[in-house]
Amino acid sequence: MYYIGEKIKKLRRKNDLTQEKLADQLGVSYQTVSKWETGVTSPDLSLIVPLARLFKVTTDELFGFDEDADMLRKKELDSEYWETWKSGDLHKRFEVSKQAVKEFPDDMEWHERLAWTQAMNSFEYKDDTQYVQEQEEAIRRFALVIENASDERIKASAIFGIVQYLGFRGRRDEAERYAELYPENLPYRKEYVLLQCLEGDKKAVHHQKMLENAMFDLINLIGEGSDTACDAQEQILKTMMPDGNYLYCHCILGQIYRRRADFRMKEGDCDKAAEMIKQAFYHATEYDRSMKGNTSPKSEPFFDKLQWNVDEICKTGTRTDIEEMLEFLKKPLYDKLRERDDIKALTENYARQ
Repeated sequence: MYYIGEKIKKLRRKNDLTQEKLADQLGVSYQTVSKWETGVTSPDLSLIVPLARLFKVTTDELFGFDEDADMLRKKELDSEYWETWKSGDLHKRFEVSKQAVKEFPDDMEWHERLAWTQAMNSFEYKDDTQYVQEQEEAIRRFALVIENASDERIKASAIFGIVQYLGFRGRRDEAERYAELYPENLPYRKEYVLLQCLEGDKKAVHHQKMLENAMFDLINLIGEGSDTACDAQEQILKTMMPDGNYLYCHCILGQIYRRRADFRMKEGDCDKAAEMIKQAFYHATEYDRSMKGNTSPKSEPFFDKLQWNVDEICKTGTRTDIEEMLEFLKKPLYDKLRERDDIKALTENYARQ
């Protein structure tokens, strides 16, 4: 309402009209025109076309719709959004996505981005009620995208998201029904087809990317609920990266040792838990070190055609892995362990860095 009032005021002055003259031509009072221009009221729909004709503009221009300006604004928001994947600022990503949906409510890609951001943001809440509410809101938004998106890629991403978070909420039957909607040709079938038509280094790089993705998929599928799962995940990484050039996978190994520490603490074995914590700190240190680099070859022999590029890593938080470790040890489960001299010295040393 305020925008159209500003536009009327601008066009009136451009056409050298007073409020009284404009009012006379439209058959309204000058007080009505004044209310339009100050945003108190807006013109009746029956006056929109006459206003546009009088000012010799389109109704789109009168309402402020400018396709070129919209495109530039979308690019600006898009740039802000992707910058947060480099910075790890999840809060800003959430705010940018909400603003984009507010400005472009018919853009299903922005709804899909907001759904994912809201879903990831749910883990920031300590309160279970807020945690659940955020995930439920993300689920509703994923459903909106699935119903309205015409782009198969966007719809597929929303299906993947709703299946994952319905699973988190224990709504397995709903998750399975949505899973049935996932397009047959996305994402991996296309990758296998592409593999058949490439050759030389291009084929080798593509194959190694597929192999790396398959390795991560397998690690995720194994889960994290037991020592056996941890052992299998670690063995996969050591088998696929026999040269020990783990880079990003130091982060995964650190998580494995954290889970093992949890298991040992629950069993009451503080000595074993302390060993696991020390290993987790080692991998956190190595991961943080790798994040300070730039580019370098990945592990031989399975991934040596691929390059480790820090700028391509999508961060979901702003803390370093060492900071995450220090936060991890604040859990009540580790109250007893934190009193040990070796662990106390270790944490104090890292806290000073």
